[in-house]
Amino acid sequence: MIDLSRFSLDGRTAIITGGSGGIGRACALAFAKAGANIVIASLPADSIPPVVQEVEALGVKALGLAVDVSDEAQVNSLVEQTLAKFGRIDALVNVAGGSYSRNPAMPAFNRAPLLELAPEDFMTAYAVNTKSAFLCAKAVAPHMKARGQGSIVNIGSISGRGTKKERADMAAYGTAKAAVMNLSIHMAQHWGPEVRVNAIAPGIIDTPRPAGSTRQDGWSEALKRIAMGRAGTADEVASVALFLASDAASFVSGAIVDVNGGE
Repeated sequence: MIDLSRFSLDGRTAIITGGSGGIGRACALAFAKAGANIVIASLPADSIPPVVQEVEALGVKALGLAVDVSDEAQVNSLVEQTLAKFGRIDALVNVAGGSYSRNPAMPAFNRAPLLELAPEDFMTAYAVNTKSAFLCAKAVAPHMKARGQGSIVNIGSISGRGTKKERADMAAYGTAKAAVMNLSIHMAQHWGPEVRVNAIAPGIIDTPRPAGSTRQDGWSEALKRIAMGRAGTADEVASVALFLASDAASFVSGAIVDVNGGE
């Protein structure tokens, strides 16, 4: 008989990068409801306190830190401050990233078809999506290995699967997310058995849009390609992240879990 207590994160500590945004906030609240103390590592700084308040209202402790997760020094400081407050890191969820510069506090890059794409924009897409996941995972892994247990969940994308024809200006993002998912497999192979590493590949997820932005052209047509007939929600991604971070997934490592409604 399954022991449902294995889904609990009671007393554990989880770092959520991009934790003040759509999927990140959903992960923070889901993990808090499961009993974990939460560290919100995000930008801009003023987006963090409201989520910290939501987390603490659930009866756990929270720490909010303004962090550019593509900067190694800031990532190392994030880990140091987490350990100073909570003394342990049990889970890391790397949500920070994106297909374009939604966040004015993060490194900016333009999106364009490959033949029109500037090299600096191509590499910045990697810095925001792939380098950030690498730096954060690399910073927490030694601590997790020393404690004998830990879980890292990296957020990839269906764009990195290469299974559908994408908009021409999504190539840099798609390859960066493909790298995140492949990196997750390498991390799992080299950091086990103490550290489990998995990735989630979301499809179209309906999250709040930045001020002044709108849904891309073809939104309604894109939804028709999804077997479920709708976009996903941030909570539906967060529930999978929660499972992967919990003891219920104790024999799941090196996996890439699609959350795309059958797209």
